[in-house]
Amino acid sequence: MWYMNEDRKLLQKSFAEFAQKRVRPFAKQLEDEEASPKEILKEMGKLGMFTMPIPEEYTGTGPDYISWGLLLEEVSKESATFGFLTLLRQVFNGPLLKSCSQEQIEKYVIPAINGDIIIGLAGNEPAGGNNLFEYQTKAVKDGDEWVINGGKVLVTQADDVDVFMVIALTRDQIDFRTMEGLDVFFVHTSDPGFSAGHIENKVGLNGSRTGSVYFDNIRVPESDRMPYPMALLMLFGPELSGYGAIALGGCEAMIAKTADYLKKRVQMGRSLWDSYQAARHDLAKLQLDVLNFRNALYGHLMNRNCGIHDSIEAGAVKSACGPLLEKVSSECMLLMGGTGVIHETGIEQYYRDAKALQIACFSDKTFLDNVANSL
Repeated sequence: MWYMNEDRKLLQKSFAEFAQKRVRPFAKQLEDEEASPKEILKEMGKLGMFTMPIPEEYTGTGPDYISWGLLLEEVSKESATFGFLTLLRQVFNGPLLKSCSQEQIEKYVIPAINGDIIIGLAGNEPAGGNNLFEYQTKAVKDGDEWVINGGKVLVTQADDVDVFMVIALTRDQIDFRTMEGLDVFFVHTSDPGFSAGHIENKVGLNGSRTGSVYFDNIRVPESDRMPYPMALLMLFGPELSGYGAIALGGCEAMIAKTADYLKKRVQMGRSLWDSYQAARHDLAKLQLDVLNFRNALYGHLMNRNCGIHDSIEAGAVKSACGPLLEKVSSECMLLMGGTGVIHETGIEQYYRDAKALQIACFSDKTFLDNVANSL
């Protein structure tokens, strides 16, 4: 591939070996039992896999987004859920480095990069949706501390992180221009007053442990408070183009499995691959779609390496990845016939993951307006 060099080839090989050795055996537990991926994620951090593309002054390897994409791609060949949880590390760490105080970076972000702690985001609430002004979770100042009460829903890794970034109201009225009155707090899950609730049974991305969390008079020091706008970078930042690498890895895995099945499945003395040209052509068309998407994804990541931060380009990659994963998984299920819907083949798993991924990667009206304004 045009974006590869010898160093990246070696990295890709090491990522693939790790995914095959550590993620592949764990993927079934992750899918069937919602087993906790926390220890493997910490292991990845200790192996330096979260240092891309973190700046060197923060123990990172520098802005090599290509290598970051390769990591997400290889891990996602074994599990889209694990790719998603790997992506979240940079979705959180990148914006935090831009928004945190030096004290907070040393206390939370660098340990997260190095795999010492796992950080999560607690933002969604039962009421309000994107209208944050309807949120009910509040933080009240008490001396040098803030007292937090409330709860969040649809939280990823609800019972499986060490520290949550909690979005809370700090005033009765929020300034619409500056967003003052809405802040983010670091909350330790070991703090008195924190509890995790029910873990949801979802259609896809099983093992991401989506659930509810509650805060009952949790006390947080002033030094663990951040201004809210940093959270916008997590929700809409360019790091979210990494979803494209997750979809790419899943598509590659499914096409490889389907081709292998068609070549090995024998009827009347001939393989399905040799017997049915239409099946070969259907798979070839899917491969062309994947190749085109690969070039779009890594073209964007190369631009990031060159310091070009195109939010529309990132949004385009993010918006396209879910439908592509659904299309490829659906077609591969059909090509494999009855075998394609059997859980153990892993094809139907990616079909379900694709639906969850599309929800995570929706294109909101603001993004579409930005695209229209660029014309």
